[in-house]
Amino acid sequence: MNRMLIKQVLNLFLLLSAFLFLQARSVSAADELFLTGIVKSVDSDTKTVVVDVKSANCHGLTKFSIDNVAEFEDYINEKIDFFIYSSTCRRGEIYRIDKKFLRGRDAR
Repeated sequence: MNRMLIKQVLNLFLLLSAFLFLQARSVSAADELFLTGIVKSVDSDTKTVVVDVKSANCHGLTKFSIDNVAEFEDYINEKIDFFIYSSTCRRGEIYRIDKKFLRGRDAR
C-alpha cells in the first residue's frame, strides 16, 4: 500500500513538472510580425522611422522606433522587409523594428 502511494505521488510530481515546463516555454516565446513597406522619413532626434507599410496586417503610414538611424537614412523611398516585436499592429502605437532585410539597391 505504501509503495502504491509513493508511485502515485511520483507520477503526480512528474505530470506537474511537465505541465510547468511547457507553460514556462510558452510564456517566454516572443511574437514577431513580418512587414514590408517603403521608408518615408527618418528622425534622428527621436530615433524613429516612418514607413508606408504595404502588409495587410499593418497597412498605411506607421512610425517605428529604431536603434541605428544611419542604417535607415540611405533608404528613404526604398522598400524594406522587417520584423517588429509584436504579433499585432495597432494604429497610434510605436513598435520597435527588430530585424530588417533591405531591398531596392541591395537586391540589384
